[in-house]
Amino acid sequence: MIFSRRTGESEMTWLQAVETAVRREAARSANGVFTRRELLANEQDRIQSDCGGGGETPEQTISRCLQELEDAGTIRFLDMQGTYQLID
Repeated sequence: MIFSRRTGESEMTWLQAVETAVRREAARSANGVFTRRELLANEQDRIQSDCGGGGETPEQTISRCLQELEDAGTIRFLDMQGTYQLID
């Protein structure tokens, strides 16, 4: 978490906010599978709120964070339709 001078409250980084959202989204299915589309539809507003703003390209930032989570071994990319599985 980081401290925001703007709000005076702690805010998550984009990566922290996306990982938290991924865990919520994966919990909605029995096998931890979710799509990027579902994540954006269900969690984008909260992700942006959790990290204190939207930036110019929030969907692309979320995609970058998904790639970082995949690189870290937290999620697995399953197919070209944007399907992921939480593995951590």
